[in-house]
Amino acid sequence: MTSSSSLPGIILMTLAVILFAWKDALAKLTGGYYSPVLIIWAQVVFMFGIWFPILVYKYGWSWLIPKPFGWQVARGLSVVTSIGLFYWAILLIPLADATAMAFTAPLIVTALSPWMLGEKVGVRRWSAVLFGFLGALILLRPAFDGDSIGYLLAFTAGLLLGFFYTANRKLADAAPPLVSVAYSAYMGVIILTPLVPFKWTTPRLEDGGLILGFVVLSAIGQSLLITAFRFGQASRVAPLHFIQIVAATFFGFLMFDDFPDMLTWVGVLVVVLSGLYIAMRETKIKAM
Repeated sequence: MTSSSSLPGIILMTLAVILFAWKDALAKLTGGYYSPVLIIWAQVVFMFGIWFPILVYKYGWSWLIPKPFGWQVARGLSVVTSIGLFYWAILLIPLADATAMAFTAPLIVTALSPWMLGEKVGVRRWSAVLFGFLGALILLRPAFDGDSIGYLLAFTAGLLLGFFYTANRKLADAAPPLVSVAYSAYMGVIILTPLVPFKWTTPRLEDGGLILGFVVLSAIGQSLLITAFRFGQASRVAPLHFIQIVAATFFGFLMFDDFPDMLTWVGVLVVVLSGLYIAMRETKIKAM
């Protein structure tokens, strides 16, 4: 697949991550009035409601029993907890900072690959992981100064997201791609629904547009993300996910007047370069 033939995928991926950053900004706008449990629950219920009839029509009812069950539960629990911690974090720290911390996830994937996937990780990729964690430490410096627990929450969200991505690789052959994506929403509904009565807050009328925008942006973003990998080579499309940090910076400045300082940009650059190097190195190894 040539660069030109990957162009639709590149455009779709770029739009997807911009929508994700916008969605996160809307979540931050709630200002903690709604529990992260309710925010994520609304997101997964809406998405599952869209995909459910499509998947039943295409695959029947058998897909509703996830296989392998234990791994699918662990995968769903990790992503739901990760998103919850991330939404908690953005209430406490700037959106761009939290997004950058979450992008330590590709480093976690590399670190977990030998144990979860049986993959051999060479010196170069281990060096990139260590370099990336140096960037994470730079981003974490306010937490070390006792400034905010938000940075530690965002970092933990990145760790769990890394486990989720690694589990995705492990389960890649267990189900078709769309079913795998739907499982995340499906497990989210199962895990979060029992918690909703304990975290319930009646939505305010003035928040109707905000909540609708949040769930719609989430659904459209996920759809664009899935489609991007159908129309673009993965090695060219996946690295564009880092554009989300730029988009988060834009929305953070536009909506909350937050802008990262110079040292934060250094940390972001270190994390991004490490992730991009790992992605390019893995692509090269697969091509051998």
